[in-house]
Order: sequence, then C-alpha cells, then structure tokens
Amino acid sequence: MSGAKGIYGLSGSGLDVESLVKVGMISQQKKYDRIYKKEVEAEWRKEAYANIYDKTNTFKSRMSDYRLSSTTNPMTTTSTNADAVTAAADATAGVMTHNVEVTQAASNAYLMTAAGQKIARNNTGAQTSVMLKDVAFGGTMPPGMSPGDTALKFKISNGTGSAEISFTAEEVFTKNLTLNDLANRINNARFTGSDGKKTSLDIRANYDSVSDGFSLVNSKTGDSNKIDLSVKTTDPSASRTADLLNNLKLGTVAGGSIGPATTMATSGTTSSLTAAGTNATVKIDGRTYSNLQDNKLKVNGVAYTFKKATTGAAQINVAQDQDKLVENVKKFVEEYNALLDDLNKRYGDKGYKDYGPLTKSQEDGMSKEQVEKWNAKAKQGLLYRDSFLRSIVGDLRDAVINRVESVPGRYSTLSSIGITVRDQSGHLQIDEAKLKNAVAAEPDAVNRLISYSDEKDDYGKSGIASRLFNKIGGRLKELERHAGVASDKSDRSELGELIQNYEKQMSDFKKIMSSFESKLYKKYNAMEEAIARLSTQFSFFSGK
Repeated sequence: MSGAKGIYGLSGSGLDVESLVKVGMISQQKKYDRIYKKEVEAEWRKEAYANIYDKTNTFKSRMSDYRLSSTTNPMTTTSTNADAVTAAADATAGVMTHNVEVTQAASNAYLMTAAGQKIARNNTGAQTSVMLKDVAFGGTMPPGMSPGDTALKFKISNGTGSAEISFTAEEVFTKNLTLNDLANRINNARFTGSDGKKTSLDIRANYDSVSDGFSLVNSKTGDSNKIDLSVKTTDPSASRTADLLNNLKLGTVAGGSIGPATTMATSGTTSSLTAAGTNATVKIDGRTYSNLQDNKLKVNGVAYTFKKATTGAAQINVAQDQDKLVENVKKFVEEYNALLDDLNKRYGDKGYKDYGPLTKSQEDGMSKEQVEKWNAKAKQGLLYRDSFLRSIVGDLRDAVINRVESVPGRYSTLSSIGITVRDQSGHLQIDEAKLKNAVAAEPDAVNRLISYSDEKDDYGKSGIASRLFNKIGGRLKELERHAGVASDKSDRSELGELIQNYEKQMSDFKKIMSSFESKLYKKYNAMEEAIARLSTQFSFFSGK
C-alpha cells in the first residue's frame, strides 16, 4: 500500500496503515472544523452587519435631505409671462408676488450664413460642393504648394482663450476634407486655461446641407463671450483662408434675425470677423440689475430665468407647494417603515438551529446548488436578538413618538398631523386627510416638526429628521467599530480581528495536525516493522 509517508503492507503484517492514520486524525480534524465553522460564521455575521450598515447609512443620508427646508418647505412659482421670465423659489423665499421687467435678455455670440444667401465657392464649376478645395480654392492645388504645406489657417477665440484651426494641402486636395470637417475641427478646438488644463472653447459650429449654410454659436451668453475669427495677413495661406471665411457669408444673429453678411476687416497684420454676446438688464420689484452676463439671477430665495424682453411687468407669484410637502412627508414615512420593517424582521428571525456552516468535506459531498441552499438557511437568524439592531430600532421608534418641544401650537407630534404607530412593531401609518389639513393649516409647523435642527443638538427640541440623523450617526460609529462597513476583514474592526485570529488558529493547527500525522505514520511504521521481524523469526523456527 502506497501512503503519504511511504509504502506499507509489504511485510505481510496485514496492517492497513493508511486507514489507521485516518482514524487517528479524526479527532484532530474535528478540532480544526470547529475553528473553521467559527471563522465562517464570523464572516457571515460581518457580511450581515455590512448590509445593515449600508441600509442604515443610506437612511441617515436621506434624513440629512429631510433636514433641509427645501424638502419640508417646498415652494412653487407661477409667471404671468412664462415666455419671457420664469422662476424657482427655495425655502427662504417669502410667499408673495414679485414684479419683473426684462429690458433685454442676455444673448449668445452667434454667426450664421445670411438669410437668402448660400455659401460661395471659388471653384465656379462646383457650386454645390462641400469640399474645402472648392470653397476656398479653384478645385486644384495651386502651383508651388506641396502636400505638407499649410493650405488654410486661422485662429478662433471665445473671448477668453484661442485655438488654431489649420488644414494641410494634403488634407484639402488629396483627402478632400469638407465643411463638415471644418465644423468638427472648431467643435473639438481646445485652449490651455490658466490652470494649465486643456479647455473647450464652447463654440459650436455646424454645416447645414439643406440650406447650404454655416453657423457658429458661443454656448455662453454675455458680452465677454465672443466668436472671433482671425487671420494673420503675413501667413502664406492668409488669402485663401480669408476667402474661406468670407465665402461662408456669415451675418450676426440678434433678436431672432440674421444680419447681412460681413467680410473680414483688416487692422495692421490681422484680418478678423467678430461677434459678441449681449448682457441682460432687468428690473425686479423696482430695483434695476444691469450688465448680467447670464440670464439667471437669484434674489431673496427666488431664482429667475430671463428669456426675452417684456412689454410691461410680469408677475412671479411665490407660494408654498403643499402638494409637494404632503408627497415628501409620505416619502419620509415610506423610507422609515422600509428600514424599520427590515431591522425588525432580522431581529426576530430565529433562523434554523439545525443548519450551520458546512465543513470543506461536507461541501465536497454536495452539489453547488445544495450548498447554496444550505448556506442560505444557515445564514438566517445570525442577528436574532442582536443588541446593535435593538438599539437602532429603539432610536427609530423613540424619535417619532416623542413631542418636538420647539414646535409651537398643536402640531408638535407626528400623531397630530395624522401619522401614528400601527402596531407594536413601530410601523407608521398615515391618515392622509388629516395630514393635508395640517399642512394647509400650518405648513411651517410641519416643516419645523420634521426638519428643525437645534443649535445645541437638544434632542427634545430637534425635529424628527434631525433626531434620527444624529442618533443613527452615533449607532453607525459603534457598528463600524464592531464590524466595519464592509466584508473586508482587514478593517481593524472587532469582527475583522476575530476572523483574522481564527485564520491564524487554523494555520497553526494545520501545522500541529501535520506533525501529529507524521507521528502516527512513524508509530504504525514501527509497528509494521516489528511484526515483520516476528514473522521472519516465526518462519525461521517453523522451518527447523
């Protein structure tokens, strides 16, 4: 018989050394398996806590949202002239009407092929061609120009930075690049900003084959945002580049109409064509705001958006959005119940006592599906009557039951606005009619009941969302110390260190088992050799 420690059975002794060693190792394997099962269960428990941490931390983040007045004191606005001006109000805005006059809305720098015109071509025999060689040249490469030479080159600026656009003769005359390629080069142009990073010019170019027109627009409004096309007159390609840009027949777009086509103007050694945006001028409640680069302005909690000039004043009416407030309160209850119900379920789940972690040998004797089903049952009940869960559930229930002392009047408890505890689990239920009545009667009280944050974090005075945010934050820190925030065992949490300790115990015990196994082989080997000698002696005497 061939074994791990040698070859046995040649003596004719009849000893099955392998089987004897295996039997001798059973008690050692059982000891090892006990440590292994503890390690696996600790890993499962850590995973379960990580899941609890994730869900509870998400809920805490949502409570941070509910502490914001924008959630529990939402505002709504309407405009009597939404085509010219609209607005959005935050929780700091007053319930009132604002008068808004838009003298001029800010506009973009915008160039487009003039109305009634099409792009001109220098090649008279190709008046519909989109190829640059036909727009800027006569269709063929001029004498003396080589494929590697620069055929077209100009700078484009947005008023802050500039980039160079160029095409080689090979690109123009061999690769036959087109007006679409010109637009793409402009769209992809970048300049190096003050921070050293490549930055987009924010100028969008487009060739429209239907109208045979070209357009450029700076996506930002205001007079500091421009479109400036310039050519150095000393460059060999200057004449043809100027032809290209002039042949686009670009006119300035303003007030919804296109101006006449303009040609490049020369000053010194530079020819250029420029368009600039315009600033907005508005009057809000009698106060004038001028030189606004953008069509957006926020005043006293109201963010205005200007679209075009008004004839007379437009009214922006600001009111509390009671429907949104009811919706948000219902969402709060829904999220609260989701977490509470999940924690209660885990806390009360006894699991299956007959199921526990499997050993490696047990898994080897089962199919993958059987192992998965077994483990699913074995993992149930890991957090039965868990102290961390009990503390979080207690905090959840305590926060919603007690009165908020900082709220004056009759709406200082959830029950007063129609939110009550359904049963002993703490699950909340809503009387929607009562909630709507409370919101209609005192929307500020509902806001304070949920969102109020006391400067000293006084629990009794804090709103419900603030109570939950602060309390759960503390519980999560405790949970993090005990189990970490994920399944990673190297996070220095108590469970992480326990798992690593079990792994070390298993590693050390493996060495003990190996040493014990070697001793068993030596023991039974010696026994077999002794039996062999006795057998030889017996044969000797028998022969006589």
